[in-house]
Amino acid sequence: MDVNEEIIKEWLHLCKKQFTIENICFKIVGPKGGSNYSDIDLLATDGKGNFYDYEVKWRSVYSVGATDKETIGAYINQMTRRERLKKIQEIIGDKPVKRIFITTKVHFGKSLKKRQSIEQEFRLANIKIMYFDDIIKELTSFVSTLGRYNSPILQTIRILRLFDE
Repeated sequence: MDVNEEIIKEWLHLCKKQFTIENICFKIVGPKGGSNYSDIDLLATDGKGNFYDYEVKWRSVYSVGATDKETIGAYINQMTRRERLKKIQEIIGDKPVKRIFITTKVHFGKSLKKRQSIEQEFRLANIKIMYFDDIIKELTSFVSTLGRYNSPILQTIRILRLFDE
């Protein structure tokens, strides 16, 4: 699990009160019969019977344009591929799962209009978009400078907040 996925995991635990399983591997088969492996970054439940499939793509500079249908299509395909859905069913059964793609706003361009166009493509595939930009703000607001945290991520945020006061 990379640090970006760790940040999202801590946000899910602390802010959303969700339980998670990370890096769930599954085999994918290509159109020519070749195979490879992929993974589900985070599969979560909120304890109320709701399940969530999170895909995390941190990009600090690289920007996808609204006209870059190939990249957008690849992201959507990654979350909707048959093998991924089958692996989720093996774990949670035949329950509905909410798909959420997390990235940075800059990854979908600085233009709000461009981001909204890309978000529409994801909505049509029943995938919600969330942004690190908003998640980091929410997570840091939950971390108390007086709190005790066992997670390196949360402890780092706590220390940074302490020096920011």
